[in-house]
Amino acid sequence: MTKIFASVFAVALLASAAAAAPGDIIRSQSISGQPSYGVRGLAKDWDTGDIWIAGPQGSNNITYTNMDCESMSPGSWNGASGMGWVFDIGYGYEDGGTTYLLMNDQYAPFTKMIDPATGSYDGNLPDYYSSADYTDGCSVDWDDNYVYMSSYGSDDIVYYDGSSWNVLTTVSGGLNMGTAVAWEHLFIIRTSPHYTIEVYTIDGTFVESITLNSWPSGQYLIGLAPGREDAAGDSESLFFADFITYQVHEVEVGDFSESLQRSTWGSIKASF
Repeated sequence: MTKIFASVFAVALLASAAAAAPGDIIRSQSISGQPSYGVRGLAKDWDTGDIWIAGPQGSNNITYTNMDCESMSPGSWNGASGMGWVFDIGYGYEDGGTTYLLMNDQYAPFTKMIDPATGSYDGNLPDYYSSADYTDGCSVDWDDNYVYMSSYGSDDIVYYDGSSWNVLTTVSGGLNMGTAVAWEHLFIIRTSPHYTIEVYTIDGTFVESITLNSWPSGQYLIGLAPGREDAAGDSESLFFADFITYQVHEVEVGDFSESLQRSTWGSIKASF
């Protein structure tokens, strides 16, 4: 009888996972040892599968570490120099033989290059947004070393090609709080009152808008990173954080990992 119950329970769990929908929160968790203001930025390390996370331990004291995607357990926390505050972060930006964490600061220059091995501030990207806009979203495309950014105060979603910023698309109304590049798509998370994830192909074509299902009104979002493939059935996930509970959340976004072949984005951008 016990074996029968266990089998039924396992089937029920599988059915529940299969019935989950894009926009459903899969998990929510406060991260062990996290900064006093919680996690603010998240970025995928495609080499290890981990997520880099960062947050403010008070002004001018930014800490960061890597987080296991399955257990949501962090490694040892380290300090980042040259930072005043931190919004979203990106990882994988190559420059001079070093793979950098990009951290978006409240103070100019707004996107700082942090060596994850030492925490040192080694330079910065040129600014696109103004301080009034806030440079909130950051993600690196590992295919071409392009950097994608969004802003709370600007409709422009932009990319940096190593020499200049270019507008990829506009998402009207601002409040764009994080970006993530994964599976040949760009994901943009928005905060109050929208609570959606806008999805584009990497060439800037709009795909869909995913509503965060049952998300509490007034619970502001920040940061975004690719999560797990097949996290809920065939659907992938993203990780983000919020200002209110100081938790990191995993959200289902649909089946993207097999949806597109490798794009010719580099040649497309060259024609702009």
